[in-house]
Amino acid sequence: MPALLDDTLLRILACPRDHSVLTLDGGDLVCEYAHRFFLEEGIPVFAETPRREPIPLNMGPCPHFDGDEARGHAIDPFVNDWIVNTNGNLYWRARGRLPRYPIPDWPFGPGKGRLLVDIGCSWGRWSIAAARTGFAPIGVDVHVDALAAAERVSRQLGVRANYLCGDAERLPFRSGTVDFVFSYSVLQHLDKSKVMGSFREISRILKPGGVCLVQLPNTFGLLSIAQQLKRGFREAKLGTFEMRYWTRATIRRALEQASFLNVAIRADGFFSQNPQLADMDLLSPAGKLIVLASYASRKAADAFPFLTRAADSLWIEAQTFSPPR
Repeated sequence: MPALLDDTLLRILACPRDHSVLTLDGGDLVCEYAHRFFLEEGIPVFAETPRREPIPLNMGPCPHFDGDEARGHAIDPFVNDWIVNTNGNLYWRARGRLPRYPIPDWPFGPGKGRLLVDIGCSWGRWSIAAARTGFAPIGVDVHVDALAAAERVSRQLGVRANYLCGDAERLPFRSGTVDFVFSYSVLQHLDKSKVMGSFREISRILKPGGVCLVQLPNTFGLLSIAQQLKRGFREAKLGTFEMRYWTRATIRRALEQASFLNVAIRADGFFSQNPQLADMDLLSPAGKLIVLASYASRKAADAFPFLTRAADSLWIEAQTFSPPR
C-alpha cells in the first residue's frame, strides 16, 4: 500500500460521485458502484479533469540558477516558477530566486491532532503551516504537478501531510469525518455557483461543530474597487481564472444556505489579496510597504470592526450544527 494511503486516510475517503466506501483494487481505488480512481505517483486522482501544467503558461520563462548555484539551491523548481501564481503579484521579485519556502504563519491556534482539509492547496504552503501547529492536513487540488511538488516539499521539510487530486465541489471524503476545512486565495477564482456547491460539500464532510475557514475578496475593498473599475465592473467570465468579488451579505447568505451557523467575517488584508508579514524579506521595497500598511490596517480593523468594510481580503469562519449534549 502506498505510504499516502495509510489506514487513517483510507477510512475517511469516499467516492466523490456517490460518497460510497472506497477500497484498493490492483493499485486503484474502487467504490461500491465500480467507479475507479487511479493513483499517479502515489497521489489519488479524483478530479474529473486534472490539471497538468508543470510550467505556468501565463508568463514568460522563469529565471533559473545555473551551474554550482543550481546544485546548491534547495528550493523546488515548481515552487520557484509558480510563486507569483500561488502567492500573488507581490512576489514577482522572488520568482526563480527564492532563498527559502514562503510558509505563512498559522494564525488560528493549535491543531491538537485534528484533521484539516486544505482546498486548493497548490504546493502545500498552508498545509505545511497547519501541520507545524499540530493539525493532520490533507491538501486537495486539481493541479497534479502542484500536488507532486507539495509531496516533495513536505518530505524535504520533514512535515507529515497527505495530498490528493480532487474538485472543490466534489470532495472525496465520507460525510461527517473532518474537523476543519480551510481554503486561501482559491475560491475567488471559481464561478460563484461552484463556490456554493463547495460550501455544501464542506458542510457535508465536516463533523458536528466542525469549522470552515476560507478567504474571499471583498467587493468593496479599496483595491478591489480599483480592479473592478479596470474591467468596467462586469462580472468575471464563466470558466475563467478572473477574480470573483463577494459582498459580506452574499458570503453570509451562501454559508447559511449551506447550513452553516455562527458566520464571522473579519479583515485579512488591505491593498492586497495575499499580504503575509512573514515574507517581508522576499518582497520589493514597494511590496514591503504594502504589507506593512495592510498589517497596520488589519490591526485597526480588529479594534474598529467597521473598517472591515474596506478590507480587500476577508477571513470567513463558520461552524456546522452541533447538537446539545
